[in-house]
Amino acid sequence: MAKRMVVQPDKGAAPRGGAVGTASGRARRGLALSVALVGAVAAAGALAGCKGGKTEPSKEGIVSLSAPAPNEDVLDPAKEPHAGGPRLGAVQMNAIIYQKPDRRSPKIGYLRAGGTVVRGEKPVALDDCAGGYYRVLPAGYVCASEEATTDLKHPILRALTRRPDLSKPMPYPYAFVRAIAPNYYRAPTMKEQLQYEMSLKPHLKSYKKLKKKWDAITVGSNDVPLDEKGNAIGEAPADAPERTDNEIYGGNGDDAIPWFFQGGRKIPNISTFKAPDYAIITNRIARHAGIALIGTFEGEGRRFAMTTDARLVPTSKIKPALGSTFHGVDMTKEWHLPVAFVRKRDAHRYNTDERSLKSAGDLEFHTAVQLTGKSMKIGPSRLVEAADGTWVKDDDLAIAVKPSDLPSFATGTKKWIDISILGQVLILYEGNKPIYATAVSTGRDGLGDPKTTHSTIRGTFKIREKHVTTTMDAHEVDNKFELRDVPWVEYFEAGYALHAAPWHDEYGTPRSHGCINLAPIDARRVFMWTDPPLPLDWHGVIATEPTGEGTVVNIHP
Repeated sequence: MAKRMVVQPDKGAAPRGGAVGTASGRARRGLALSVALVGAVAAAGALAGCKGGKTEPSKEGIVSLSAPAPNEDVLDPAKEPHAGGPRLGAVQMNAIIYQKPDRRSPKIGYLRAGGTVVRGEKPVALDDCAGGYYRVLPAGYVCASEEATTDLKHPILRALTRRPDLSKPMPYPYAFVRAIAPNYYRAPTMKEQLQYEMSLKPHLKSYKKLKKKWDAITVGSNDVPLDEKGNAIGEAPADAPERTDNEIYGGNGDDAIPWFFQGGRKIPNISTFKAPDYAIITNRIARHAGIALIGTFEGEGRRFAMTTDARLVPTSKIKPALGSTFHGVDMTKEWHLPVAFVRKRDAHRYNTDERSLKSAGDLEFHTAVQLTGKSMKIGPSRLVEAADGTWVKDDDLAIAVKPSDLPSFATGTKKWIDISILGQVLILYEGNKPIYATAVSTGRDGLGDPKTTHSTIRGTFKIREKHVTTTMDAHEVDNKFELRDVPWVEYFEAGYALHAAPWHDEYGTPRSHGCINLAPIDARRVFMWTDPPLPLDWHGVIATEPTGEGTVVNIHP
């Protein structure tokens, strides 16, 4: 993998500045897409961000919102949740958290299937909820009915115990489908596999022979050491760490068929694909689709992996995905603007003493380069000076510079995100101080009309909602097929979002359908820094009065 910081910054140098198909498609779906991401709800408008009091996030973006909402009646102590108290769990893919104990009230977040959260001992209301609404930490109410339960022995809560690892850029083990794969509803017999998988015998023969090559593991995002804020603090190892198949595909070390797939399926169907209890297969997954995994086992002489919606995929038809090791730089340390990232694989440093281009060495792909702010032209080429005195063609770089005029909201310690479409860079600011910079991939059609092309919308927005992972389809990402559980998704306008894009490594080059693609390390760094913060145990949060206002996103040419 490419080395980081090949061109070292000059500590004494003074700083000097120099999604979703087309937008019409985004506008049609708009917030309705977001509604789908948090479950079936009545009105898309309920997901729009609202102004509210800010809260102070902790080190990992976990926040305490335990104070009662304004004008809320004082609750019976038995109805108040307290740390260490009883818990409630999600038994459908998403369990909505409401601002008030009423399905008509705004949605403020949700739990993922199998996840639990601290609740009060008694429900606060039974209106339109047979099991009662429970107040949960740190805010909001969950209906203990179809989506959630207080029975922690429920089969879904006992079976889906693997949670996303929020400390990692890739919060689940991931894979891409390399051949059309069945989504089995239960562990199939070999006879059933032969019935539902075309040409299975030659496939298994080839896989047995080529498994080592097909399943080769590379160094990935989770191999890069990070500090508590998510900044990279060291290089990825030269070679990929040894991993067992069980670890690669989301297992817990035990390859035995789990209790809930022994002798059939013993847990309810939580996927969007409805199937009768006697079903063997629930649809198929297209080639190149992306999936997240939460378990694996061996049966009938074959390994299967379990996806987050508790369906099964044969691992011979998926390829492990580890994510890029690329990442940005911590601007609070020795880096300063302007800074650049090598975006081409054949970039060079040049010596220009004789006003000609003499190579002074290669620049590895994705290297961070400290710049001085000086530039020159030699023939048709414009070059910028690196801190070590060499020069680099500006076309080989994604360059982050400080604007000559900062926006009016860049005051105090206010958080805001600056994204340049021409520069293909993102900078995190606190007031007028840049704290992190990296390369991104915006819409592939550059400064085109977002209504008719794959261009990123321009303007000033606010983060509306955040998802640890969520499904994005071909209209949102530069992929022909569905991508389940895309990490670190932050919607800010209609279907436009900041999100990790582990399916490519071309950060610094436009290529999305309009969203802002980030490397997994950077996507997590941004997610954990932005508001509203993600409360403990939640899978998604929506900017509302109790959760807080979303961080400003400023997108310009």
